[in-house]
Amino acid sequence: MADVIALDGGDGVPPEPNWRTIFGRAADRNAAADYWRAIISEMKAAEKLSFANAHSIKRLVVAYVTFDISAREVLKLGPVITAKRTKVPTYNPWWTTMSNAASQAQALEKELCVSPRDRGSGARVEKKQRRTTGGGYLKNRG
Repeated sequence: MADVIALDGGDGVPPEPNWRTIFGRAADRNAAADYWRAIISEMKAAEKLSFANAHSIKRLVVAYVTFDISAREVLKLGPVITAKRTKVPTYNPWWTTMSNAASQAQALEKELCVSPRDRGSGARVEKKQRRTTGGGYLKNRG
């Protein structure tokens, strides 16, 4: 039976998702990449970044971009529109999508301690101590 050997390394930064598989428009992909970098740098600076947060960060970015897309449509059509069949005023479906994306983003920001108010509440991510090799008799020259 083979022994499993733990390999140290990596800085805990999750790889950026392929936004092309999620968003069709180039502008949305660029916005997603910008949001991803901003969130990663904020979490890294606050010592809250962990590889395990990758999916939550991805969901947060999707919520941000979905909010942006929905907000553009609401600005074009307004929050209230007339229904096609009944001609009765009703909420714009984009308004509902925008509201849901805002709620989702707010919950994820709180969970990830991204907002300035929540930054102090989450625990810092413990970094693994580097192991010294060579039995301690070799000098560290770097």
